[in-house]
Amino acid sequence: MEKNNHKPARKLLVGLLAASLIPLAAAIFLLQPSPTQGALLIAWDVLAVLIAWRLLESTLPASYNEWMRRGSNPIEFVERLLRPVEDFITNISNSTQPEKDDILRQRLHRRLDALAKRRNLLPEGGDAKDVTVLISDLRGFTFIADNYSAAEVVKSLNRYFTRMTQIISQYGGTVDKFIGDSIMAIFAKKENERDDAESAVCCAVEMQIAMNAINNENLSLGMPSIFMGVGINSGRVIAGKIGSDLHSEYTVIGKEVNLASRIEASSLRGQILISYSTYALTKNIVQVKEPFSVSVKGKRDSILLYEVKGIGSPYNLIVPEREARRTTRVQINLPFQFQIYEGKVMTSDLYNGVILDIGAGGMLAATKAKIKPHLNIKFRIKGWLGNNQEISGIQTSDIYGKILRVKRINGEYEVNIEFTIIDPQDTAAIKELVNSVLDKSAPVEK
Repeated sequence: MEKNNHKPARKLLVGLLAASLIPLAAAIFLLQPSPTQGALLIAWDVLAVLIAWRLLESTLPASYNEWMRRGSNPIEFVERLLRPVEDFITNISNSTQPEKDDILRQRLHRRLDALAKRRNLLPEGGDAKDVTVLISDLRGFTFIADNYSAAEVVKSLNRYFTRMTQIISQYGGTVDKFIGDSIMAIFAKKENERDDAESAVCCAVEMQIAMNAINNENLSLGMPSIFMGVGINSGRVIAGKIGSDLHSEYTVIGKEVNLASRIEASSLRGQILISYSTYALTKNIVQVKEPFSVSVKGKRDSILLYEVKGIGSPYNLIVPEREARRTTRVQINLPFQFQIYEGKVMTSDLYNGVILDIGAGGMLAATKAKIKPHLNIKFRIKGWLGNNQEISGIQTSDIYGKILRVKRINGEYEVNIEFTIIDPQDTAAIKELVNSVLDKSAPVEK
């Protein structure tokens, strides 16, 4: 039995020798060396392979066969191989060219990942795991994508991704994937570390705090502020290799991942929403507002969500309150039309309503249409208020908003709406309108 334990190591060494024969044969064919020179080339090739093998072996706590005999996870084996090389690249980037080194690091990840898939190091079957899933998504980035050059959009998005992934890594999470401007991260409990739910919630608060610095940089570059919504859920998922021979990835799937996505879709700019399961795991340290119930796709009954205000000792973190969510509103009476988004699909129906009060961050409207809270709407504001000589008119481009609350009063529905995507020029126009009305009436407290 002991002899068989050396087979994987021998196979790897033979593989290295076989792979080196291709460039060796090419060198002999092109250079046409003398017998003596040819023998030296062959000797040098064998020596280089042996050196490479020893360097590879030195990165492991033991030989490959001993590593596998101890029952270690093959994925951990790949990570152990990768870590010293990444450290080497990081050390170089501290003193040379970080952009090129970053490309090198990413390419190394892709090559080793592809190798692992080809050699079946990633398990084909799925494993059930208890994890916490964090999904974040940007609010307002659509405007940047539509109004700035591709280079500016990519740089802005990469600045955001770089900072967010640093924070996720700091709290022991793993970025599962990027989807547009959305991030999906997985937190799994590790030995001698904090619980996964605690790590995820702390990470989310740090991410919201970091948005201040990101927006300051955006403003210094003449770009508008962006905002982030976060949804977190804890539960059992299936982890495994998903895909085909042409493309696959190691990821997590299941109803708990879907629920995390639904929770994120319910979040507002600057908001962190967590499920009851996550709250139950973190209630000793998390500070939340009063829970509220929402109906989500895939759930027969409504679910309870908690908005995170901060994290107590020993972290002592507070979620920043976004200015756009606490702007002054004024009373007006202005008709408007709107459309509703069901998920990411906009319905063709056009509804009529009246704006009752408005501010730079949102508005209160009334409509006879029976609509539900937490849906997204699209509309424009156009018209004159009062006497044309006293209060100027307003005309905006498309504004997107989320319905926060719906109240039925005298056969109509009062709808509280928060703006989610709005052109900065339209924000300025609304502020100017508010300032005009303030000269004539008192502000409405919201």
